[in-house]
Amino acid sequence: MKFVGIDIAWSERNPSGVAVIDSSGTLIRASSDLRANDDLCEFAGLRDPEPTIVAIDAPLIVNNSDKQRPVERQLMAIFAPYEAGPYPANLTNPAFQQTGRIHQLVKLLESWGYKQEPRVQKQAVQRSFMEVFPSPAQVILFPCITHSGHTHCRPLRYKRKPGRSWVEVQCEWDMYRAKLRSLQTREPALKFSDGINKALSVDVSALKGVRYKTLDDLIDGIFCAYLAYYFWYWGEQGTWVVGDTDSGYVTLPRCKLAGCQLNPRLDFVGTK
Repeated sequence: MKFVGIDIAWSERNPSGVAVIDSSGTLIRASSDLRANDDLCEFAGLRDPEPTIVAIDAPLIVNNSDKQRPVERQLMAIFAPYEAGPYPANLTNPAFQQTGRIHQLVKLLESWGYKQEPRVQKQAVQRSFMEVFPSPAQVILFPCITHSGHTHCRPLRYKRKPGRSWVEVQCEWDMYRAKLRSLQTREPALKFSDGINKALSVDVSALKGVRYKTLDDLIDGIFCAYLAYYFWYWGEQGTWVVGDTDSGYVTLPRCKLAGCQLNPRLDFVGTK
């Protein structure tokens, strides 16, 4: 088995982040300099017959002509208090239309025998892919531990946006890197190859503009790959699926800590 994460740009003019974890749980390669669907599939070896689970950070099922998908309304109901709600996806965006690069990637994967499966079989040999969303997954997987239990916090603000200072973005990226490295102590444990450790040891304060954006894409691709590994390792026990395969869904990790405040909220919005 191998586990692939794709932080896919909505246009092939822009680079995407791709990462690959092998069957031992080692992050063996990652890149944020891939543009065409063929290039990212080649880098990840998705044409190879090897059993693979692919986690893609992009809306994969979009049927609504305007506004937002039902799953995005559900995610807003749960994660808006954590500042981790999604952007709306609809067919006015060319990326989500039949000729768009995301739909074309889905067709490629299906032509190679992959099935779109929001839930994967626990530690079973399979070729599948699903939609993921890193921001709420961060909220779930990186809780704040307190004396009385735990709470969930906002996702890291490592993306350049208006109102965020460059120093704040740098510090948040450093925290994201530390969170990823902390996955070495989690179950399943993520191991880092020497090459990946070197790539993640960069001084982010020296990067700006496009050079920083590629690092942003790289780290998101790595996190998506870990999500694929996590869902395979835990199966149903570690998986929440918000939405459905008719109108759109997002696969999220399940918080495994006792008394989690997110559990009743997810049940309330009708998670399937």
